[in-house]
Amino acid sequence: MRETPHSGGESLAKEKVLVIDDRDDSLQFMTEYILKPNGYRYITAKDGEIGLKRALNENPDLIIMDQRMPKMTGLEVLAALRKTKVYIPVILMTFHGSEETAVQALRLGAKDYIIKPFDTDEMLEAIDRALEELRLREERDKLNRQLVQTNRQLERRVQELSILVSIGKSVTALLDPEKVLNRIVEASVYVTNAEEGALLLIDKESGNLYLRAARNLGEQYARGFRIKVDDSIAGQVVKTGEPFMESGDQASLKVKTGYLVKSLIYVPLKTGNKVIGVMSVDNKASNRPFADNDMYLLAALADYASIAIVNAQLYGEVRAFNEELERKVRERTKELEEAQAQLVQSEKLASIGELAAGVAHEINNPLGVMLGFTQVILKKLPEKDQLRKPLTSIEREGLRCKKIIQGLLDFSRRSTPTLEPVNVNEVTEAAVKLIEHQIRIENIKLVKGYAPNLPEIQADSNQLQQVFVNLIINAYHAMPKGGELRITTRPLGNKVQIIFADTGMGIPATNLKRIFDPFFTTKEVGKGTGLGLSVSYGIIQEHGGKIEVDSQVGVGTTFVVTLPVNQDDDKQEK
Repeated sequence: MRETPHSGGESLAKEKVLVIDDRDDSLQFMTEYILKPNGYRYITAKDGEIGLKRALNENPDLIIMDQRMPKMTGLEVLAALRKTKVYIPVILMTFHGSEETAVQALRLGAKDYIIKPFDTDEMLEAIDRALEELRLREERDKLNRQLVQTNRQLERRVQELSILVSIGKSVTALLDPEKVLNRIVEASVYVTNAEEGALLLIDKESGNLYLRAARNLGEQYARGFRIKVDDSIAGQVVKTGEPFMESGDQASLKVKTGYLVKSLIYVPLKTGNKVIGVMSVDNKASNRPFADNDMYLLAALADYASIAIVNAQLYGEVRAFNEELERKVRERTKELEEAQAQLVQSEKLASIGELAAGVAHEINNPLGVMLGFTQVILKKLPEKDQLRKPLTSIEREGLRCKKIIQGLLDFSRRSTPTLEPVNVNEVTEAAVKLIEHQIRIENIKLVKGYAPNLPEIQADSNQLQQVFVNLIINAYHAMPKGGELRITTRPLGNKVQIIFADTGMGIPATNLKRIFDPFFTTKEVGKGTGLGLSVSYGIIQEHGGKIEVDSQVGVGTTFVVTLPVNQDDDKQEK
């Protein structure tokens, strides 16, 4: 008998062996001198029937049994085991061996056949042979379990990487800065299965970290939260550019938000070698610690996040630049269009002015002769002469023609304004006073809204008064059944505005384009020459200002006169 345990028993000390033998001395020898010293566990039975029951109920790893036993022989136990489809390795022992019994035992599934008496080494070698298949199967199962576990880990890692790539693509595709930051924080909490997440960016002016997005962070901490780089874990990450992880297995950690967390991870957000912020996750309530894989995933996400943040910032800058450029282009285009319109109008007025001057001079002389003779004849005719009526009509129409011709002459030789400091409110009020009586007669409500402390402008007060009177007359002519005329003055930057708004008939859109053309009028014959607005347009233009009109049929018309406070500045701008 060997003094040291058999190597097979030592390698699998927990294998359980069922020994079935009706002889006490044989049972004792097997259990006390072979199995127990070599680390095997064992159970026993003294006849085949009890042994079969124990085999079926307790599922041993090996059965060693005698051939000749009461109630059931070893071969009968073997046959019963195979019948119930229980495949436990069996070693059969007998004092009376024969080739026929051995062959029959092997056919029934026995792993070995040993003749009594036998020595310890012989039995241990038989046990090793019988258990070799079981041990190989257990080793195979162990390797299979390890393989399954490894495959699961690989599948989980592939899934994590796929999710990370998907999140990275979705984040880098966003261009709105707020959406980018919130999406990054949501992703950080998701990939690490954390309770809370936050993203802080470095303020360029102060150098402090400011909270820009958070997930599940308390409102009282999130609002206006900032961290000084010099005295915080986040600041340490900014300085070193390296991630930081702490799992509070022994004690809770107090972070700069003022509350305790069980575990946390901080990773830097970088563009090149420059740290632009910090991304963090933590577990406040649960005891689940973070693993190295969590920090790896968060660091990988931080790479995507940095790209997305820079892209969004660049997009925002480009968009703001484009919007500003478009605004300036619109303003400049509008100015050019207005300047072009003014140039066209000026050229039109100049051409018509030259024509009007020539026509006026040509008509004025014969008209003067006609009026002179008509008036002489009227003086010599008796009061009741029947020719007085037609001659009076000729005189009246002749005088109207003379007025029109005078208007043409005034239009053709507009004088350069004499500039002096002018109070716009006073000039406006003077114009109102000239025709206020007529306004009241026409049943028109006059509403005045003069801005106090309106700056003085450099202007010709007489010419401005002429413009304002003309606009007021046009307004009450547009309200034959009464209405409201609202006259307002107001400052506008380095300009002043005078607004004349009536509730009259309004001007059709087709007529608005021609409203400042000479001789264009919508009034009845005999009520207007069509020169008033043209003259007004020219006067305001000479003052470096502009006159605009807005009208809606059935609602009313508004004229806005805009004049520079200092004409030199205005001309320099243009």
